[in-house]
Amino acid sequence: MSNIKDLNTSFKTMRTISLACIIGFVVLAISGGYGFYKVTQDAGRRVYVVTNSGSAAALAVQEDTHTPFEARNMVKGFMKTMFGHDQYTFKQNLDAALPLIEGAGGRRIFENFNRGQVLQNYQRYSARSVLDVDSIYLDMKTRPYSGRVYTKQRIFIGDQQRQSLPMAAKFNLVETDRSDENPYGLLITNFDYIAYNPPVSREEKELLQQQEVERQRRLRDAAAGAGAAPPAGYANPADGTPSAPGSTPPGQ
Repeated sequence: MSNIKDLNTSFKTMRTISLACIIGFVVLAISGGYGFYKVTQDAGRRVYVVTNSGSAAALAVQEDTHTPFEARNMVKGFMKTMFGHDQYTFKQNLDAALPLIEGAGGRRIFENFNRGQVLQNYQRYSARSVLDVDSIYLDMKTRPYSGRVYTKQRIFIGDQQRQSLPMAAKFNLVETDRSDENPYGLLITNFDYIAYNPPVSREEKELLQQQEVERQRRLRDAAAGAGAAPPAGYANPADGTPSAPGSTPPGQ
């Protein structure tokens, strides 16, 4: 009887050890399979985006990784550092801006600076340029993202402003790896200058119309107070339509 009990105990012990080993192998296999899946998934997400200016390494990521705020902040920072500098910050600002744009586009802008002798003029005239970003319009519904930026570049000679030049550009944004040089994970491609013609929003149009109606009302009141006919072509404040030259305002 003692031998039978010992045999049963040994059998139970071996069964427990075997089950533990099987469970351990299953857990190890699942962990290894998941790790392999993540590695192959990350490797498969890396793609190359071919544009008119060349190709750039990009990273295919999940939806909504980048917000419009982040993209707009990146474009604003690029424009202000790429086009705003003086003789002391010229190289530093370009070093900060160039990692945010594809190689061909950055070289084209830099070559334009060289042809225009921008750095030499800074040194010769103690000049500097300051860029003000007026507005940025983004379309992030489809990839690659696209956008337009409208700015004004102010040129100073010493402490005096000499010029204010409007400048606008269109561009695409592709997703890439984040790094110390490019913490946004976005890369500007297909950068090209366009005419400065920013769209006007419905609110801005309404504000301009209200301002014009108010201006025409003041002109009418001033003309009525002076006992003279209002200026030819003034607008009817009720509907904004111009009256005939020399006509009397409604209600007079």
